[in-house]
Amino acid sequence: MIHIDCKESSLYPGEHLTREERLHRLVQHSKARARYMESHILFQINATRSINPDVAHFHVVLEPSMYYVAQIRIGSFQGQQQPFLNYYLMVDTGSSFTWLQCEGATKTFTQDTPIYPWNSSITYRPLSCNKHRFCEGKCNADGQCTYVEDDATGSFTSSIVVKEKFTVGSNTGVLESIDLKMGYGFRQHNFNQFLGDAGQGKFSYCLETYDPNVEGSNTYLRFGADTTIGGGDQEVHTTPIVVNNFLTRVYYLNLEDISVGNKRVGFSKGTFEINKQGGGGTSIDSGTIISVMYKDHFDKVADLVKAHFHELDVKYIGSRQDFGLCFQIPEAFTIVGFPFMTLHFQHADYIIPHYKANFVMISNGIYCLGIIGGDTNWVAFALGAMQQANKRILYNIKDQSLSFAIEDCKSGS
Repeated sequence: MIHIDCKESSLYPGEHLTREERLHRLVQHSKARARYMESHILFQINATRSINPDVAHFHVVLEPSMYYVAQIRIGSFQGQQQPFLNYYLMVDTGSSFTWLQCEGATKTFTQDTPIYPWNSSITYRPLSCNKHRFCEGKCNADGQCTYVEDDATGSFTSSIVVKEKFTVGSNTGVLESIDLKMGYGFRQHNFNQFLGDAGQGKFSYCLETYDPNVEGSNTYLRFGADTTIGGGDQEVHTTPIVVNNFLTRVYYLNLEDISVGNKRVGFSKGTFEINKQGGGGTSIDSGTIISVMYKDHFDKVADLVKAHFHELDVKYIGSRQDFGLCFQIPEAFTIVGFPFMTLHFQHADYIIPHYKANFVMISNGIYCLGIIGGDTNWVAFALGAMQQANKRILYNIKDQSLSFAIEDCKSGS
């Protein structure tokens, strides 16, 4: 997985951005991501109610750049210098499907790499209709499984579902191959950049703490048997992934309460659950960089943060730049004075101990809580990548669970 701020990233913004501009970009991305998630939830719900999509319009602004991308190797090609082709995968746990543009597409968007030459791959296999639960009777005249992926921005891709060979690295340094069901996009409308990703079976990652002064580092997205967790004295916690009846593409968790330091907010039961209209809910989303919380809930957390610093005679200074809860930290103040935060998930406490995961330094001596207060309750809380730092996080799709453990996520972990 290649960080967006690494020079080898296909999304590298260049060296011209200042520290403040980098932070502003991350905040604006996270806000746009929340609006995108809201629009998609509304679109899915209204689609199930048979509302005409031509007259259902939802305003959304989407910044498509992801926090991490991953270089992957696809297909099997004979008579070439290397037996596969390299592409970039957008690592986004808020999406549910993997696809790429393919040769012969009648509608495309611009991409740097060549459009995938599926005709030349000897491992390309169309998925037969009704041979897999994904199809659900969606077939073309040739009996092939088809798909349509769309969102409320008006972007969509459509074509057939295939099985193709992916070649990935491993801890041993040996390249391993897996078969993955994916979409071969022959019609893409209203896309500015490539969007998409999915995990199947099990996958895991370990993200480093973000530092806007340092070029982003790389880590690994791991699949299957490579998704180990709990080695040595590592304490593993597991919480259920909530099954969402509204069929949105987000991984939801059951958040019961939040603590700042040793003090609980005391949220009422069901505060962070998905409501009957399909809104609310607590998601874990690598595509959201900085966590976003509905403002009414954020204000209650903010009260405890302000009380914590008040007891230490630290001055609250209100909003700064894009952050709503900021403090003037004395020079002699040590990092142990910053409060840790605990997300009390069902059966598992998710502790965010590192002050760099909870707070962002705006300038010398000014630190702000690294959570954004959102203006929509369609997303009660989205746990972003910054607050996932220094944890091994494992998604088990088969048994609908998420496991996590504290880990020093060094580059290449």
